[in-house]
Amino acid sequence: MNSSSTSSKTIVDNLFRNEYGKMVSLLVSKYGAPHLTLAEDVVQDAMYKAMQIWPYGEVPSNPAGWIYRVANNQMIDQLRRMNKQEYTEDSIIDLQESSFEADINPDDVLKDELLKMLFVCCHPQLNIEYQIILALKVLCGLGIREISACLLKSEAAVAKSYTRARHKLIEANADFELPPTDELKDRLSVVLKVIYLLFNEGYKPSHGKKILNVDLCIEALRLNRLLLEADFGNLPETNALEALMYFHLARSKSRMSEGGFIISLEDQDRSTWDQELIRTGHYFLNRAVEEPVYSEYHIQAAISSLHCAAKSFKETNWKEILSLYDAMVLRYPSAVAQLNRLVPLAQVEGYDIAMRELKKNEKTGFLSNYYLLYIIKGHLLEKSKKPKQAREAYCAGVDLVENEKEREYIAQKIEALTKK
Repeated sequence: MNSSSTSSKTIVDNLFRNEYGKMVSLLVSKYGAPHLTLAEDVVQDAMYKAMQIWPYGEVPSNPAGWIYRVANNQMIDQLRRMNKQEYTEDSIIDLQESSFEADINPDDVLKDELLKMLFVCCHPQLNIEYQIILALKVLCGLGIREISACLLKSEAAVAKSYTRARHKLIEANADFELPPTDELKDRLSVVLKVIYLLFNEGYKPSHGKKILNVDLCIEALRLNRLLLEADFGNLPETNALEALMYFHLARSKSRMSEGGFIISLEDQDRSTWDQELIRTGHYFLNRAVEEPVYSEYHIQAAISSLHCAAKSFKETNWKEILSLYDAMVLRYPSAVAQLNRLVPLAQVEGYDIAMRELKKNEKTGFLSNYYLLYIIKGHLLEKSKKPKQAREAYCAGVDLVENEKEREYIAQKIEALTKK
């Protein structure tokens, strides 16, 4: 592949990640919910055409505008052929000079098409899982594999749910005008969940060769900030989610060595943690606790703030972190929360006690296909000076890992334990 082809592919890949959802949102807003599938198809087709054409000529000065114009014109052509409605040449909007930048007028917050579409996808006629899958797939550009990793479900189950969700939204013929403020508030919790999952996929990609997808993290922050700028969205849980994202990003640079290898929390150079981002995280966390309302994001942000405050792994306030996980498991019970709780439990009460708790988790079978179950098990066994059993646990988990960097990290552990 020549350099021109590589450059074009990179541009299109970035457009797909950052602009796909916005383009689909604009087309569906313009032509209606019944044409959601067609809107997805024409945007994908326009991007495919770009990959075919751009390597042999100049990339347009506004690549996003070029793709949108091609998609919009093709949409009109398809609708004419389907005889759904008459569309004239006046309907073809030339957006060659338009911009798809992230900045918008903060006084007109919910005119942001992607944010508006998030609320549309979180339609009350769809169950919550359908809402989340639809939003992550159509608007955030995540693939079925990535969504399945986010929700800990099989790809087949997510694909089936996505098809049903799309049909349900079309049947509902969702109104693309924003509903009244009370209805927006009712949909806000699911919108926050989508933003949270989008950020998580960016902070810790489930597939590929990266350990951080900055674009997804920035988009999650952008959407959440837009909510904070709207009166109805400036709530404690929105501020808590903002704090959580800043605390995580503050530590992101220390997670990988210069050679491209993952560094565990225990071995990270804490002097590289971004203190400005940590201060910003505390600013939003303080705003989040001004009212006596506490959400899952409050607890996670508090946990992350304690990690950020610790001068070393050993000096971390593990007792307080464990108590926060206890609150998490009590208020928002899940197998994943119980699994993550084992890390501070091991630091406070010992690896043997944590291992006994893990075995209880194993017996439920809920996480039998979740790689982190085996990685935490391997870690506990390794710290308990049981190298053979630890190696077996890591081996059981490595085949479930689809991120190449994480797979390399676990393979290194397996190799090191083999020598013992």
